[in-house]
Amino acid sequence: MKRVLITGATGYIGSRLAGALTQDCAVYALVRQPLNEAYLTPELRDRLTLLPYDGGGESVAAALAESRPEAVYHLAAHYTAAHDMGSITKLVESNLLLGAYLLEAMSMAGCRRLVYATTATTHFPGPDYRPLTLYAAAKQGFSDLAAYYTGEGKLRAAALALSDTYGPGDQRPKVLNLIRRSALTGAPLDLTSGRQVYDAVYIDDVVRGFILAAAALDRPGQAHSFFQLSGAAPRSLRETAELMLQVNGLDFQANWGGRPDPDRVLERPQRLFPPPPGWSPRVPLEEGLRRFWAGTP
Repeated sequence: MKRVLITGATGYIGSRLAGALTQDCAVYALVRQPLNEAYLTPELRDRLTLLPYDGGGESVAAALAESRPEAVYHLAAHYTAAHDMGSITKLVESNLLLGAYLLEAMSMAGCRRLVYATTATTHFPGPDYRPLTLYAAAKQGFSDLAAYYTGEGKLRAAALALSDTYGPGDQRPKVLNLIRRSALTGAPLDLTSGRQVYDAVYIDDVVRGFILAAAALDRPGQAHSFFQLSGAAPRSLRETAELMLQVNGLDFQANWGGRPDPDRVLERPQRLFPPPPGWSPRVPLEEGLRRFWAGTP
């Protein structure tokens, strides 16, 4: 059976990807303590082999030596839109330091296949590199680190750029979750104008994207490939929220414009990279929003 190592398995996307991979692979997960069990159900935990990460490189090297993976899926990250002194440590530790440890440990262990998550907001608002946030800059930093290892022939890597993701069981403080909670409780909710594009991909399509990106590593071509997952026909945030209410038969009036818009707003979808070979979204937005609201796959 194929052996894979995944980081970020305790997160929303990572847990779904880990569960899908256990169907055909022996899955090892690099995790911090105390263990975040928000998405790590007992059933999923029983199907994974958990390996500890203590913040140091030796623990990462030990995890690679024990798991001996044929491929690594790197999804661990710390996201924040804040730009302040208090956010820098976690941004660097999670998005750069852990990644640097992982790349070197892979090189030491002879593991030559890496798939990792990045963000489409590294390029705002066009094809040239201009990070929208410090988080986006840190994700680009990891891509630059990976470029050294791929350029030296130490590994092959596939980056998967995401704009936004959604699905049932999602507990992240994302805007659709906030709207859903407000509609269920009747609590008032102030939002921006909602004119920014909301290029969201349903979780099942996201998981399939990572798996197809890994398959692309076996094809001849560039050692460091970049792919992107995008919706078939992205709408604005306001249009998406109103569609969610419509398809689920709800009557809820959000206070659009009750909060100021960010200084920089993306009003058109970013199309930076091609999708992984063989990928296109299978779950239409309307169906995805029904599943999201119902809370069931």
